[in-house]
Amino acid sequence: MMSQLSISARVSQLHKAVFFEFAKRIGQRMITLALSLSTASLCDAQSADFEVLVGPLTAIDLQFMDRQRSRVEAFANRLGRGLTGNVDRDLDTLQRILDEHIVPASDTLTLQAMGLVFGDLLGGRLSMHWVVYRDRKGRSRALRFRDLDVFLFPITMISRRQELGSDRRLRPLFDETVAETKPRLPGAKWFH
Repeated sequence: MMSQLSISARVSQLHKAVFFEFAKRIGQRMITLALSLSTASLCDAQSADFEVLVGPLTAIDLQFMDRQRSRVEAFANRLGRGLTGNVDRDLDTLQRILDEHIVPASDTLTLQAMGLVFGDLLGGRLSMHWVVYRDRKGRSRALRFRDLDVFLFPITMISRRQELGSDRRLRPLFDETVAETKPRLPGAKWFH
């Protein structure tokens, strides 16, 4: 009579052992890759030659900016107005929102949303477009003229002034920003 050979659970369930070993290796590789990428990006951001990186808006940026515009539109609707893209009318609407204290100075997110709308108006007047701007201080959305190094940062133009208690009118701020930016643009002497 022959004695029966015992079979260990590991051998009898070989397919499970192979799967878990494979999953373990993939997990280790993913962790290694994630660490190397994060270390590389930190090194790049902190290296001496890191200055400015400019890129297109992401889908998340576009979605967030649309929500910000909608937020300002809702405040404009409270005044019986809407955002039209017309500089004079929209600046007046933004100014009324501030004058009637519909948005408190502590509501930075809404004030920055108003800065976005203000930036849309500047971009339209100066033929500038929105980009993502990264430097040592962080990531921002900025207006850029073509592919040149001419940038504006209108998102914080209203919020910073309101948080400091400034009662600066938006129309002169808009006109001064346009006047200061035009000479920096190519063909500025022809720009009217």
